Amino acid sequence: MSYHELACARCATWNSPSNRFCLVCALPLGTAKPDADAASEALGPYEPPDPHDPDPSRGIRLLAERSGYEASPSGHGWRVVVPLPLDRRQAVYLGRGGVDHTGRAILELVSVCGPADDRAARRLLLLNARSVDGHFAIKSLRGEEYFVVIHNVDSELVEHLDAGKLIRSIAEAADRLEDRLTRGLDLY
Repeated sequence: MSYHELACARCATWNSPSNRFCLVCALPLGTAKPDADAASEALGPYEPPDPHDPDPSRGIRLLAERSGYEASPSGHGWRVVVPLPLDRRQAVYLGRGGVDHTGRAILELVSVCGPADDRAARRLLLLNARSVDGHFAIKSLRGEEYFVVIHNVDSELVEHLDAGKLIRSIAEAADRLEDRLTRGLDLY
């Protein structure tokens, strides 16, 4: 990358400033900035729970507070920011994930990695086979597809989890992929 190249806002490919469109994804260059704020929608739109469903709010708050990291309410969940080496940071969003087949509340932990592309999707599916805390998935955020690391937790098990370790492992996996997808940018 030379000093004068432009990073595509969608796929982060470096392009010559003489190009009008990204060489990889064809997005017009210079018209948009990477949408770091798209991560705020990582938990998806708010859907009121069924009145008979268990309320996981206490478990979500407990997980955020016990993480040991900077945590704050965000939308209909919590945002936990994990500091990482090389002055990088990664946000993990905690929220309501619905209920499982037995009616127990599920907590969803999500961290955004970057714009999705077909080239990396197969490799991520192979990595899922070795994933311990979370798995790679695709979520639609603000009309674009993004790779995320997602982990679902039975709300009844929250008190027995090492919240800091779980959230850090999700953040580290997401940041490793973000670093590759965005060629070193730290957006999410």
